[in-house]
Amino acid sequence: MWEDVFESDTTMDWSTVALRGGAATLRVPADWMRLSRDDGGLAYQSPGDNPVDLLISLNTYRNPYGVKADEAIQYLDRENVLPHGIAPSEDEDDGDRRWIAYAVAQPPNRQVFVWKVADFSPPDHVRVVTLQLHVPEVGQPDADLAELVDRLGEEAARIEFSGLPVREPVERVTMRNVGHGDLVRFRLPWDWHTDTDGDLAVFFREEPGTGTLRVAVHAFPHSDEGDEGEIAAKVILRQTAEQFADGPDGRVGEGSVEWLPDGEVMARFATHGEEDGEKLRFHLWLRGNTMDGRTTLALFSFAMAEEFAATPQAKAILAMLEAEIRAAVVGANAEEA
Repeated sequence: MWEDVFESDTTMDWSTVALRGGAATLRVPADWMRLSRDDGGLAYQSPGDNPVDLLISLNTYRNPYGVKADEAIQYLDRENVLPHGIAPSEDEDDGDRRWIAYAVAQPPNRQVFVWKVADFSPPDHVRVVTLQLHVPEVGQPDADLAELVDRLGEEAARIEFSGLPVREPVERVTMRNVGHGDLVRFRLPWDWHTDTDGDLAVFFREEPGTGTLRVAVHAFPHSDEGDEGEIAAKVILRQTAEQFADGPDGRVGEGSVEWLPDGEVMARFATHGEEDGEKLRFHLWLRGNTMDGRTTLALFSFAMAEEFAATPQAKAILAMLEAEIRAAVVGANAEEA
């Protein structure tokens, strides 16, 4: 794996440390100072005038629907925040291990390098070790930083997971990442199934009468370039959201518009209707943004039987959909691979 790619300096003394009583072990620089941490993880700080911090944690997940290595993204990106183009890679020597590595910039003046390694223990457990190297921005770049990053990548690849029974805290995984094409990504419960209907993505549970979610995405470039094009696109986005909340296709119902951070919009509309003689309650959402010369609109439509709509289960489903659609990633950043 990585140790076959990089040829970093191995003269530095590195010592072995254990996470969660030996559930996983790895090596860190021996002369780095151990810092206090009260969440069960480890923290270290390098010596010198411009120290960097290394945070190490282990999370264990239980998925009652079973764990599969090819679904690693569900555990390596529980926060659904991976940068564009990052996807899990496979350890060639261990088909049950997946990993990712990436770097992000965090204001003000900080860079974070992240390594995550997932080890699968069928039928229902996954352990994930996360390393985060926090590097403050300094006037002169540290000549040894690139070497340190390479070496930490090697050590991440060498992490050893024990066969010890799970004793550490376990997070029960109930949500997974789903999407439509590469333009919208959000989460739904694991027991929701996925299908397609023409250009629509369709999501539903096996339990009859509990509703069906349909998702469509439309993306188109701005007609004008530059700042004027961006301004015109935002005006059109606002008008589209307001028209949606007033009732798409002339429907009568209740709607609202909410502006989210970074100029994204979320519009809602609820109405009654009928399909094939069955009375239904419809809840619709529009998520939209304008960025990088393109406007993206994600349309969500959830239909359920009228008699089911008043039940506590229906109200819980709607609250879940509202939260997950609000947190959805819309646009080019939604692509995982």
